[in-house]
Amino acid sequence: MKTKPATSRPIPFAYLLIVLLVNVLFSACDKKENGPQTSVRYALTSVTGASPSRTTYLQGLNDLNISTVDNNNAIEMPNAATMWTYKNAVYMVPFGAPASLVKYTFTPEGKAVEEEKIIVPGANTFSTVHFISATEAYASVAGGLFKIIKFDPTTMRILAEINLASIQRKDATAMYFLGMVERGSKLFVGVHYEKNFTPLYDSAHVAVLDMPTGKIEKLMSSPKTAMIFASGSSVNSFVKDANGDIYVIGMGTKNVPSGILRIKNNETDFDPTYFFDLKASTGKDCYSLYHFGNGLTFTTRVEDATKFWSQPVCKFYRLDLAKQTSLGEVAGVPAVQGSFTSLMRKFDEETILFNVAAANEDAIYQYSISSGTVSKKFDVVGRCTGLSKLE
Repeated sequence: MKTKPATSRPIPFAYLLIVLLVNVLFSACDKKENGPQTSVRYALTSVTGASPSRTTYLQGLNDLNISTVDNNNAIEMPNAATMWTYKNAVYMVPFGAPASLVKYTFTPEGKAVEEEKIIVPGANTFSTVHFISATEAYASVAGGLFKIIKFDPTTMRILAEINLASIQRKDATAMYFLGMVERGSKLFVGVHYEKNFTPLYDSAHVAVLDMPTGKIEKLMSSPKTAMIFASGSSVNSFVKDANGDIYVIGMGTKNVPSGILRIKNNETDFDPTYFFDLKASTGKDCYSLYHFGNGLTFTTRVEDATKFWSQPVCKFYRLDLAKQTSLGEVAGVPAVQGSFTSLMRKFDEETILFNVAAANEDAIYQYSISSGTVSKKFDVVGRCTGLSKLE
């Protein structure tokens, strides 16, 4: 018996449609199980308005190859708010009691979504936030309370409250804990004492916290500079170099200059052989410190001492930490007007990005590491106060 040869028959259209729908459904379920497919790589904050009517805008960006960033895709927060980032999340601190630390992640479209928050009643705001790992971070509070909060940045649960009563001073009407850096098991925290809005001491102070025990081990002090008072998403008091040496900047007072102290690796005391007198080197007091290795260190110099707090005018300067000398003003950058905000970020091996709040523009500029030249990267609507890369 002859077998009839097989012949191809047309597949019904309804069958093709069913197969296509099934594939689409399985693809959607797979994406849902694996989490949101996002291309947001950067977080940016900007502030508009003047005190007390300020507004902070937070948004995610896919890349920085842009000419202008507006606030159309941003969420709004009342008043000024500072930004910290860790991994793929943003942690915002809105100014005002009670102290609040709010965690955000981003949709694929770059919209910030609130996840969790930590609130500390009795405190006015968080001063500094510092991340150790996905399960350990520290945040200091200001106004009314003297403690550091240890928390889990993933779950946003408070793990411990570290009492700072041992380093209180009875004559101080206010204490600030501004700036943190960790090395090994120790957390170094900037401390500033005030009496009726005036520095209580002409000296700089750094507390040493043993993280495994949660105990304050000691309070370091130096009479060479004063006022460790820079902390936030856009200013910086502490840097750590490749050798593990820590450098900390003091703003100075009318009696002592702004300058940089050093805490050598494996030490918990200021190095008595090192002091970088910034006022003598640059000609004026300086504020904030940034270090990127390979001799790339920067600060901002306050141009008019009489407007130091009211309407500061700042210029970027490059420093040589090893030789304790100024390498001069960074050429081609407009002066920053009316703000201490001076964030600097290095996202690749060729450029350093920094914000400029000038008289006629708000923008992000870029410094070429290979050539030392400066050019504008993109414009911002409002003063940029935070720019970070998400992981």
